[in-house]
Amino acid sequence: MKRFLTLFIYIVLLLTVAQAASLTDKKTNSSDGITLFAVASLPQGMDEVYLGDSVIVTVTLYSNVNFEKINNKSTKLPSVKHTTVHRYRPGRRLSQDVVVYKGKRYYAVDAEQYALTPSKLGELTFPAQQYDVVLAVQVRSNDPFGSFFPFGRTQTQQVRKTCSSEPLRINVVKRPRKTILELQQSGATVM
Repeated sequence: MKRFLTLFIYIVLLLTVAQAASLTDKKTNSSDGITLFAVASLPQGMDEVYLGDSVIVTVTLYSNVNFEKINNKSTKLPSVKHTTVHRYRPGRRLSQDVVVYKGKRYYAVDAEQYALTPSKLGELTFPAQQYDVVLAVQVRSNDPFGSFFPFGRTQTQQVRKTCSSEPLRINVVKRPRKTILELQQSGATVM
């Protein structure tokens, strides 16, 4: 029995030290230990858009704690010169995923998606988007064994934060001409 008790205390101490080490390793952007940021991006692998084609811009929010509520500060559509902008899938249900971004683990939510159709060649700038966010931060229990036994209810505290994405620059280029082989494969008559 004494051996079992000693082993149990040893495991508890190891887990406590490991948990403390993981908490001090997190990079934060505020004094309360919460990391929150927004990123506007094109679909993976896209770095330019053809004139007249539509492209989806996704604004993703990242945090090291759970999201409770997300609200876009701007109720109007973003204004982009020489570009038609529409909300893509408005009213959809937001889902939260755990992802790895630049080597770190975050909770992520695709907050907004916009369909952009440029009408002029050159560079266009999708403006920064600002969000009011309510996060669910777990409150530490005074019970020393509370984090090891998942039977009890965890308590959370709501924390309000704001974040903003950086403006996204998109290069609009002319569609390349088709080769003779591509025209023949599409069924067109080539003389």
